[in-house]
Parts: sequence; structure tokens; C-alpha cells
Amino acid sequence: MYELHCNLTTATHTSPSQTARAATSHEPKSGRESLAREGTGESPQQQHQQHQQLHQRGYQSSKLHIDHLLENRNIRGRRQIEGSILKANDNYVGSSGLAFFSEQRIASITERLGHNRLRENIQSLAAAIHSRMNRNINPADSVVSFNGTSSPAHVPDDHAKLYINAYFNQVHPVYPFLDRAHFESQAMGPGRDQLLKTSTAFSALYHTVLALGCQYQEGGTFDPGKGTAWRLYQISLGLLTDILVPREALANMQAIISMAIFAHNSSCLQIGNMLTAEAARIAQLLDFNKATCLEENEAACYRTFWVVYILEKTMCFASSKASILSDFDIGCPIPDAPEAVFQGFDWFFTMARFSRLISRAYEVLFSISATLNPADVIYANIDIISNELERWRMSIPETFRPREFFQIKNFPDHVSMAVAVRIRFHYESIVIALSRITLHLEGETSTTRWSASKNRLIHAARTVIELTRYIDTEAHAPICVLDSMPLSALFILFDFVVHNPTHPETKSNLSLLGIVAGYFCRLEYASRGSLPSSLLSNFAGIARQYVDDLEANGKLHPVGAIQVDMDAASAQPRMDIQQPRNPSSSADSSYSYSEALAINPPSMENLSCPINDMPLSIVGDLFEHIDIVDFFDNIM
Repeated sequence: MYELHCNLTTATHTSPSQTARAATSHEPKSGRESLAREGTGESPQQQHQQHQQLHQRGYQSSKLHIDHLLENRNIRGRRQIEGSILKANDNYVGSSGLAFFSEQRIASITERLGHNRLRENIQSLAAAIHSRMNRNINPADSVVSFNGTSSPAHVPDDHAKLYINAYFNQVHPVYPFLDRAHFESQAMGPGRDQLLKTSTAFSALYHTVLALGCQYQEGGTFDPGKGTAWRLYQISLGLLTDILVPREALANMQAIISMAIFAHNSSCLQIGNMLTAEAARIAQLLDFNKATCLEENEAACYRTFWVVYILEKTMCFASSKASILSDFDIGCPIPDAPEAVFQGFDWFFTMARFSRLISRAYEVLFSISATLNPADVIYANIDIISNELERWRMSIPETFRPREFFQIKNFPDHVSMAVAVRIRFHYESIVIALSRITLHLEGETSTTRWSASKNRLIHAARTVIELTRYIDTEAHAPICVLDSMPLSALFILFDFVVHNPTHPETKSNLSLLGIVAGYFCRLEYASRGSLPSSLLSNFAGIARQYVDDLEANGKLHPVGAIQVDMDAASAQPRMDIQQPRNPSSSADSSYSYSEALAINPPSMENLSCPINDMPLSIVGDLFEHIDIVDFFDNIM
């Protein structure tokens, strides 16, 4: 899911303050967008007035950072990340992702705990990721290879039909880029074998579709190089270079994006970003972004482009990278995709809108040039994005809408359940991102904005953990759903409990940490040890032991909680799941430690958000250049 780190280095040169480039939001005109507008409960005039007020504060930047670099070559570089998610600094907040901590935060927690178990667990996690990403082996020995056989696989017709049906029933509704009738006429027609020999692009697409469908027929595994699905996928990988070199065409683009979708799971996550970027590159070369289509099936061109757009935008936001696809140069219409509509919920169109929203958020809040902006402009842009996010949320039918009551009976099949969980994870990931950048700006100043952001952050973490019971722990599940969001929520709640052990919701939060710990144990069991995620359950044990020790030693003396102003946070409806539960109280409460803890008294810093950076210096000789973004990158 979705990297949110404080990962930028402050340049010694002080650049002039620049205004944010807040993208102008045009009012929708189509019927679908009219429905979205009606869902907000505001009239068009009210929305227009609100837009005008916000855009007066978040206005267009006159210069980007590149302009300053070109004007004065003595200006030092400005970076967001240190080449790895584990190597960062405290100065800026990245766009989204896992909640790794800063060196200062690790030191603070370690001092409170009185032991190094947190450091040890972080080191174990880094080692597991390093091994999973094949960073410690010769590239020639990697299981993920592009030199495999390119000969078509012999798949019995009845098996091929089963896999293709599974693909169109389970995968296609989420990524509706293929014309089913056209594909099936080729894949199950009399000329299939000849087409597999003469068309490299079709062969790669065919074998990847079989591989994706095979995962839903007990043919998938969590390990690369194993299982029927992987053997089929390896044939497509062996054809990749032949697909990239010739003249670009729709078939090439579809083959690559299908391969990227497969790479979203745990067995082949090393190359997901690369494949998605290649699909975006081909889309631009074909001018699909400009509604240029020389193919016979124009609707297929447009569908394919928008699936690429969604995947590429979510990938870039998750990995703190600028998008290849420039929003100001897109004129491709959004076609209807009836197979991607669930009980009136247009998943395809909703995700296109969401992708545009996070693209705009990255530009005005998390890009290199956005770091030049003064605080008031950043706040204005946070407000703009927050309001657009809320309008987006309200445009979703109530059954699927984030922060609304979640009932299993509303989702009768696997696909609708998966979509319901994903749309909520998407929403919470942006809430977390906006909350963290707000808390970073507020620093140690306790304000109404600070309090509301803190509460939204904790509420988002709790919501994600509550949803883990509905995650399908199968090999076909995207890694962001399996790991990224639950892990981010775990770290947020762990940090909050350790720094606020007397909070009224501590017992509830400890229970939630136990739930997510159980989830990670379940995931390791489901993967047969391939994903050693049970080590993450140690965090719940560390937090509970810390609180228990304080209580046993009489060092924990909570005082009456002071309810903060929750007006800003209460605008977000509470998300209930199945049975009623205690509502989350304010994350801000007054508390006190005994004299034994007086040497490290609580402060506003202790109540701030977990700054998610973790320099390599804090974990000894961790491997260099571990890019966890590639491990937990994709949001779709």
C-alpha cells in the first residue's frame, strides 16, 4: 500500500518560498459525475463557492525547484528519500506507504521500553525483505528471469477454458481492459495455436491470462518459481523483450499490463513497478492519452489506457515517484465498463477519479517542488485535497462507501468483497497521508487542526486493522492488501500505545494490536511460511508487556482524560464492522507518569505521529539499497 516517510534532506541553501500548484477542479458534467455531486449534499453553487475560497489560498506556483536549479547552479540538490525506505531523514513527509520510524523515534521507544527488541525486530524484518527481493544473490541466479522458454505451454482445452473463465469472473471486473468476446474468439478459436506462434504479444497476454485465472483454481503460490500459475507466467516473462522492442501496439500494451497485474502478488513483486511503467510508456507512445486510437476497437484502447492510468498513478503515489503520465495532457474519454459495476457502484470510474485525486495530491503536497511552499500554502492545499477526498467518498454508494457500516451480507461474492475492502484501504491510505503531513507541519503545537489530524490518523489505523478479518489471504491477493496497509496500521498503533500508555483507549488499542498480530500469523500460515509475517506479531507483545510492566510496578497513573475539540474529526462518519464496538475516543488525552518516568516526561512530540523514516544507521549493518517500495508498493 499506498510510502509515507519523512524522507527529505533539508538543503543548506534557503530557497524562496513558493506557492503551491493547486490543480483547479472542474465541476463534472456527465451523468455519473452528477450523481457524485449529489452525494455530497451540496448545491453546485455551494461547491463552486467553496472551491473559490480554497483556491484563493492554494494557488499556482510560479516556479518549480528545477527553475531555481537552472538559474543558479550553486543551489544544492533536494531529495525526498535516501534511495531506500530505510534510509531517510526527518525534514519532509513523503506521499504514502509504510510507517517506518525515524532514528529519533526508535531511540525514544527503545528508551521507554528499556530493551532493544524493537531494533531487533526491525532488523529481522529488513533481512526478510532483503531475502524476498533477491538482493543477496547473483542476478543470474534469480528465480525471476526473462530468459525462460518462449514456446507455448501445452494446456488442455478444458483447463484453459476454466482458467479463462476464472480470469474474467475474478480479475477482469477489477481491471476491465480486455474485450472478452474478442479475446475468447482468439484464445479458444481454431486459429489459436497458429496465433500463439506468430504473435508474441498475444502469446504473452494469453499465458498471463491463464496464469491469473489459474491462481483462483489452486494453481497459485506465494513463492516465485513454483506452481502452475508461475510456469505459465514465466513463458510471458520470456517474451517481454520481444514485446518491448517492436513497434508499439495495443496488444503489446495489454500483454504488459496483464503481466504487471500478476506482479502485484507476492510471488513476483520485484518487477511490478517496472512493468507498470513500461505500460505507461507505451500508452504515451501510442498517444492513447490523447484519445488517438488506430486500432479497430476504440473502446478497448480507452479501457486499456485508463487501467494503466489507475495502476501507474497508484504505484507512483505509493512509491513517492512522479508519474510518467502527465494529467495536463490527457484527453482520453472514460468508457463504460458494466462488468466493473457492483450493485450500482462503478468501481472503474471511481478508481479513475481517485487516481486523479492522488496525482494532484502528490503534485501539490509531496513532490520536490511542493517542499518549497510555505506552511500556509501547504495547509490550503491539504484542505483542498481533503475536501476533494470527502466529495469522492460521498460519491460512492453507501454499501461500499468508506467509513460506513460494513456488512458481509452486502457482498455476496468474492469480487465485491475484495472491492469493498480495497476501496476502504484506498481511502484510509490518503487519510493517513494527509494526517501525517499535517502533524509534521504542526510540530509540537497542539491546535484544533493537530488534534483532528491525530484522531483521524489513529481512527484510520484502527479501521484498517478491523478490516483485516476480511482480507483474502490467498496467493492472488495484491501485496498492498496483504501486507502494506495492515503493517502501516500496526506501526501507527504500536507507536501510539508506547508513547501514550495511560490513554483511555489503551486496552482497546492493545486488543487491536493483538488482532493484527493474529492476522500476520494467519498470513504466514496461509503462505506456508513463505511470508514470515509472524515476526510482526512481536510488536503487539512488546507493547502489551510494556503496559503490563508499568501497571505492575505502579508506574502508571492515568488521570482524567480531557476530551479535545473533535469537530474537525467528527465530520468523518465512523466505520462500524458487523457487531457494535466502542467508538474510538480522542487520541489526545492528558496523562502523567510516576517519578520513575520523570526523566522522560511526555511531551507534544510524544503525541505526534510516528515519523516513518528509518535510517540504516539505527539498525547496524542492514543491507544497502533495500527498496521496500518494491516490496509493498502497489495500491491496487
